[in-house]
Amino acid sequence: MKIGLMHYRVGETDGVSLEMEKWKTVLELMGHEVHFIAGELNGMDGFQVPSLGMDNQKNLLIHSNAFESLETPLDQLKEMFNSYVAEIEKELMVLPKFDILIVNNVLSLGYNLAASLAVTGYVAKTGTSLITHNHDFYWERERYSKPTCDFVTELLENYFPPKLKDSKHVTINKMARDELKRRKGIDSTVVPNVFDFDQDEWKLDTYNEDLRERLGIPNEDIVVLHATRIVERKAIEIAMDFVAEFCKLNDNVHFVIAGFPEKSSTSYYEKLKRKAETMPFKTYFIHDLISSRRKIENGKKSYSLWDAYAISDAVTYTSILEGWGNQLIEAVFAKKPLVVVEYPVYKTDIEPFGFKFISLGSNYRFDERSGFYKISDDVLKEKAEELFKLLKDADKKNQVTEYNFTIGKEHLSLQALQKYISALLL
Repeated sequence: MKIGLMHYRVGETDGVSLEMEKWKTVLELMGHEVHFIAGELNGMDGFQVPSLGMDNQKNLLIHSNAFESLETPLDQLKEMFNSYVAEIEKELMVLPKFDILIVNNVLSLGYNLAASLAVTGYVAKTGTSLITHNHDFYWERERYSKPTCDFVTELLENYFPPKLKDSKHVTINKMARDELKRRKGIDSTVVPNVFDFDQDEWKLDTYNEDLRERLGIPNEDIVVLHATRIVERKAIEIAMDFVAEFCKLNDNVHFVIAGFPEKSSTSYYEKLKRKAETMPFKTYFIHDLISSRRKIENGKKSYSLWDAYAISDAVTYTSILEGWGNQLIEAVFAKKPLVVVEYPVYKTDIEPFGFKFISLGSNYRFDERSGFYKISDDVLKEKAEELFKLLKDADKKNQVTEYNFTIGKEHLSLQALQKYISALLL
C-alpha cells in the first residue's frame, strides 16, 4: 500500500519526528511505499505542505487569538480561519493518492486548529483511510485548557480527534487511551514508543571522537547528558540540581544539554542559562551542533543526537509530563545509567517492565519564587551517591545497563512495533 506519514515537521530530534522515522522503517520493511508529508521536511525526502509549517503566520495569529487573547473580532477570525482551512486543503489535494494517511498529532494536540478540518475534508473527498497517531492531546497541555471563545471550544471538542467512520486511532499510553474513551467515546490502540535495538552500537569513532574536544571536556571527566528538547515540562532544572549534588562527590563533571529550545520556551531557555551560571559545573547547550543525522554542510560539521550519547557517562530524564519517553529508551539502548523522575505515564506504562533506573521519585514541587521545579535535597543527595557508586563499579554498571537493554529489546523494539502495526492494518 501507499502510505503517508503526516506531521507539521520531520527531520528534527523531537519525539514525534523520531517516532515517525521508526514507523516509516517498519512499514517499508513490511513492503509498503511510505512518504513523509509535512510543513517542514528539514532535509528529509517527502511531500512538503508549506501551509502546515510550524511558523505559518496565519496559524500563529489564529492560535494566539484562540488560546491567549481574542484580539481579532470573532467574525474576522472565523473568516481568516475558513480561508486558512481552504488553503491547507488545496495543498493537500495536489498530493498523490494514498491508500492510508497516518496523521501524527495534527488531529489531537490543537496547535493548528485549521489543519484538522483541512485533513478531515481531504480524507472525505479522496476516500483515503485515516489513522490518527495521537502522541499528545490538547487536554494534556495547560496552554490549551482555556480557549478564548466557544468557537475554539467546539473545534477542540469536534475535531481533536474527529469522529470519522472507519478511521482508526492510536494512543501511546494507557492513560491517554482511557481518557480518549472517557472524553470522546473513541476506542484506540496503545502503541508504545519503540527503538531500533538491532542497529550498530553508539560508540566513539573517527567522526565523533572530536566532540569532547570541541566542547573542551577532558576524556577522563564525567559527562552527564540531558537529551530532551528545552521545554518547561522537561524540568531540566531538576537534572541540574541533581548534577550539582553529584559534583560534591566528583567535581570533574560536565552537563551537556543536546536538545533544541522550542520557540514557545524562549524565556525558559534563558532562565536555564542563568541558572547554569550559578552551578558548580559547566553546562553545554549544544543544539547548534546536533542534527537528526551526521552531516557536513558548507564546512560545518554536525553530529547526530546519538553522538551525544556516545560521549556521555550517564543520562538524566527528569520530565514531569511525557506521552511516553523517547530519550528514556535511547538511554536504555545506549547502555547508560539513567536518572529519572517518575512522571505519570512512567508509572503506568514503563515501570511495569522492571527497568533498573535511578529514580528521583515523583514528589516534585513547583517553586513560585524561582519558577523552577524542585525535588528535596535529601533525595538528590541519596540518588547522587547511588550514581556515584554505580559509575565506580564497572561490573555493576554493565550488569544494570545490559539488563535494561535486554528488557528494552524484548518489549520496545522495531519487531514489537511491526506486530502492533500489522494488527492495526488488518
